[in-house]
Amino acid sequence: MMMVVTGIVGGLAVLGALHLWAARRFREEAAALVGRVVAGPAPDGIRDDLPQAVAALGLRGTGGTPPLAPALHLTQAAEMTLAPGKGWQPITARQVIGVATPGFVWEAWQMRGPLVSLRVIDSYVEGHGLLAARLMGSVPVARVQGGEMDRGEAMRYLAELPWAPDAILANRAVLWRVLEDGRIEARLAMTPRDAVVCFTLDAGGDIVEMNARDRPATGPDGRSTLRDWRGRFHDYGMIGGRRVPLRGEVGYVGGEGFAPYWRGRITGLATDPAM
Repeated sequence: MMMVVTGIVGGLAVLGALHLWAARRFREEAAALVGRVVAGPAPDGIRDDLPQAVAALGLRGTGGTPPLAPALHLTQAAEMTLAPGKGWQPITARQVIGVATPGFVWEAWQMRGPLVSLRVIDSYVEGHGLLAARLMGSVPVARVQGGEMDRGEAMRYLAELPWAPDAILANRAVLWRVLEDGRIEARLAMTPRDAVVCFTLDAGGDIVEMNARDRPATGPDGRSTLRDWRGRFHDYGMIGGRRVPLRGEVGYVGGEGFAPYWRGRITGLATDPAM
């Protein structure tokens, strides 16, 4: 009997050690991705080729301060839902957004009491996209990368530029133009298909909505489909020396209209990598 108990205890110890190792490796993967974005090139000044409305957006966001840091760092308090009607679950997140070059890393986690029940990495680094999720920080439940995922994550980088006015002013890879209907288009050249999003401005010139067609969306079965995508931005205010929308929501558009899957608020913004 004692040998059986000893064996069970030993097995649990091994499982616990494996859990800690896998959780640590996942955190280390996220940290390595963040390090690559933060180590990117510093901005080389404000672009002189921006359409007037785009330049005004960026300058209003930075207060006229030239972009200096390679990345901006955000923290978020948010909610997510896996499907319409499935209920909203609170999450905490932090994000780093490249300024001079396209790139971001979004890390989110959900707590159940004192334990992390779900940890997510969503990223676009050096032209490659990744979406990975683990239960309890260690048990893999999703990992999608390559192919259309790269374009989908590039589209996310563009869609979140309202939170990164420094990148609006300094990222020379983003191609901007004003459309005939007054919307502003942001584009990243990619092969075989560019990443494109369009922004709607209010009367004051602030971005209030993002729309994009045919964004790759990964379902619960791991399959990717192309769907129309929409985001909304609210409550512009000052945080970390930048004027950005403090609240937003994003979701897909289908037969029943707009169905958001993320909504939240910005709780912190800084250019300091130690944030």
